[in-house]
Amino acid sequence: MTMNDIYLSLIINLSSGIIIFLLGLFWPVIPKSYRGVKLRKFWSKHVVGRDFVIAFGALKDSRLAQPSLPCPPQTRCRNFRYVKTYHNGNTISLVGPWSNVVSECEIRSASYIINTLSAYRKTPVIVMDDTTAYTTLDRTFVSLGSPSSNEITNLVIRDPENKYLEFAQPGSVTIIRDKINGRQFVGFQPPYIKDYGMILKIPNTRFPGHYFFVCAGLGEWGTSGASWYLATKWRELKKIFGDAFGVVVEVEIGSDESAKRVFP
Repeated sequence: MTMNDIYLSLIINLSSGIIIFLLGLFWPVIPKSYRGVKLRKFWSKHVVGRDFVIAFGALKDSRLAQPSLPCPPQTRCRNFRYVKTYHNGNTISLVGPWSNVVSECEIRSASYIINTLSAYRKTPVIVMDDTTAYTTLDRTFVSLGSPSSNEITNLVIRDPENKYLEFAQPGSVTIIRDKINGRQFVGFQPPYIKDYGMILKIPNTRFPGHYFFVCAGLGEWGTSGASWYLATKWRELKKIFGDAFGVVVEVEIGSDESAKRVFP
């Protein structure tokens, strides 16, 4: 073996060792980086920044809109609007919040989205009420709740880009309706009581590069079940439907994880 052969063999072995070392060093982060690329393609490139917002529907206690009765002399007036029940059976009456309140189902819904995205973010996901969110639309939104409770959802449902699904009330019952062929989804019907929720994704055409997502149900479990489905099945939704879609999920009452796609 000549010296050239020895040098060549040494260079090959050294190069192989360096490559193996680098692969071992970076291999744990390669899958996450690849998933991060897919994540940004589905949720938008803003998903890891501050221009990505979860918007919940802010509600006001209707009793706060009623005129207050004058307090009798020498008494302490309090309007106990809420009751807290403990596991031991004790209950206490509370004045409760004077600001907006939020539904429990939308808290569950937000947690599913946050848990899915937090592994890819260095900063917390921004969560805000719909009234505040409405003032700055130059963002990507995940809107939770129906148009009756969330102004962002109402905006998205009415957007010309939404060619997919809508809420309708042909009689006394609210339904989800396919805008193309008119198929209807009616919840809470015997003998098997189930809820239905919609998942929408459309481009935010006012600000290209951003998207609107909506998770909204006929009832509370439809909303949170749709959010669970979006958070856990987004790769499947991307593969099947691409950049814009509307799907309907059927949800067993009391179990978000029972959500299954029934349309299309």
